[in-house]
Amino acid sequence: MKQFNLPDLGEGLPDAEIVRWLVKEGDVVAVDQPMVEMETAKAVVEVPSPNAGRIAKLHGNAGDVIDVGAVLVTFGDGEVAEAAPAPKVAEKPAAAPSNSSQDQGGSSEIFKLPDLGEGLPDAEVVRWLVGEGDSIEIDQPMVEMETAKAVVEVPSPVAGTVTKLYGQAGDVIEVGAPLVEFGGTAGGTDNSPAPTEEKAADSGTVVGAVEVGNTVVAESSSAVVKALARKLKVDLSQVKGTGANGQITQKDVKEASTNGTASAAKVEAAPVSGTDTSNPLAYKASPAVRALARKLGVDLGACAASGRKGSITRDDVETASKGGNVSSAPAMSASQASGLPPVNLEIKPETVRGVRRAMSMGMAHSHATVVPTTLVEDADISAWPKGTDSLARYVRALVTAAKQVPAMNAWFDGQNFERIIHPNVNVGIAVDSGDGLYVPVVHNADRMDMAGVRSVVQELRKKIETKSLKQEDQQNGTITLSNYGSIAGRYGTPVISPPQVAIMGTGRFRNELKLTDKGITNAKMLPLSLTFDHRACTGGEAARFLAAVIEDLQKAR
Repeated sequence: MKQFNLPDLGEGLPDAEIVRWLVKEGDVVAVDQPMVEMETAKAVVEVPSPNAGRIAKLHGNAGDVIDVGAVLVTFGDGEVAEAAPAPKVAEKPAAAPSNSSQDQGGSSEIFKLPDLGEGLPDAEVVRWLVGEGDSIEIDQPMVEMETAKAVVEVPSPVAGTVTKLYGQAGDVIEVGAPLVEFGGTAGGTDNSPAPTEEKAADSGTVVGAVEVGNTVVAESSSAVVKALARKLKVDLSQVKGTGANGQITQKDVKEASTNGTASAAKVEAAPVSGTDTSNPLAYKASPAVRALARKLGVDLGACAASGRKGSITRDDVETASKGGNVSSAPAMSASQASGLPPVNLEIKPETVRGVRRAMSMGMAHSHATVVPTTLVEDADISAWPKGTDSLARYVRALVTAAKQVPAMNAWFDGQNFERIIHPNVNVGIAVDSGDGLYVPVVHNADRMDMAGVRSVVQELRKKIETKSLKQEDQQNGTITLSNYGSIAGRYGTPVISPPQVAIMGTGRFRNELKLTDKGITNAKMLPLSLTFDHRACTGGEAARFLAAVIEDLQKAR
């Protein structure tokens, strides 16, 4: 017997509510076949089977709230046959551990987007390198995908013919979602044989009837179709599917968007009477709030939605249970009270993804794991000749200081309390862009002169501009430089990128009067801010490192 526990469905929430089981006890399921629809606080998510086998027990009924980590499905073997006779399902060889899955309707093979090495949940299509109908070889690059910080080429796992590409340039594909279909005619054409009931039950291509608004429709389980519908604001309940078994295709969604016949905005604006609150998409409410409403006998349609983005909160449910007046007219706006025409401002939330998403995750990880301390000081760079390459001087100073104080050019493992002191110096350079923050690495900077450093930095900047920066261009940095002073700012508290233990920020030059042995002089001063992880470095090591940086920067050449 194997137990499958409810995983984190991607939003970091503690629980989810069962909307509808797509299988029953005794059914035989294939790997990745959808088993249940679960509602989180924001969406209805299909949970696929991690195993191929027979279902012995389903834990929970529609409406039950299941904690993340709690048992959801128990799988069994032959002993289940007596309790529930096995349905007639076409036998299929056990799936090998692979990222591809065979479609039951033919010999075609669907390749799903793998984890591209950064543990992120999705990636964006940059450019397709093949087209539908192309014959390709094993390991031939098929598509360029942008992950959090790099553009990665995805190679073909098989040799064959490309029959379908899932998504277009700019579309975000979730890890594990279909990316490319090879060979055969899976996906259905008009002259393809209709699948048998046995095959349809096992394919997982169409999940059957799904409630959308107050309508029941056959909706495609393709993550690409659903994502495209959300992007184009198309209500799938209003779209007639032209695919096999009424499946909604991307073409159907695009045509509905072009014709304006299935606008999600129109459907949402339509008044609904007698709304069924059991419909998981009828109201915005978390599973815990729905459970409270059932416990108190409150209809969600009678609740004011005072939460964020129009969601119903626990307070709204409790107020409704006490007979609070929730149907009163909305308060008059300031423009209405003044007699002025209303100002219609539509502010839509912007999804943070790609580079910005990686930056957010990296900053959160650093904040949660590093114990940062920042030292600030100024370097007198008055001796620099005109035309000095400041960035190359910063990198040289970091290399010089790292050789004198190796403890700052290190990685630290806070869980095992281990550190690695690096013999070479790989300097990460924080680069600002419209897409977010990139940190490409100048590898082996300790073996380069300043001209070599400048050449590498220019090459990395060009890769960022052309979206051709690779993962290897951003890996294995041992210390980081943030030159925010090229824009504005004097001092700062730069954020360390674990497992590194130090980052230096350089501020904006300024001229100031300086008291010396020869009297008062006009000096050109460079503000420096050094943040270090106090778990791995002592204050003395950080101070000596900063002093070495200043000493090198104050040299004329």
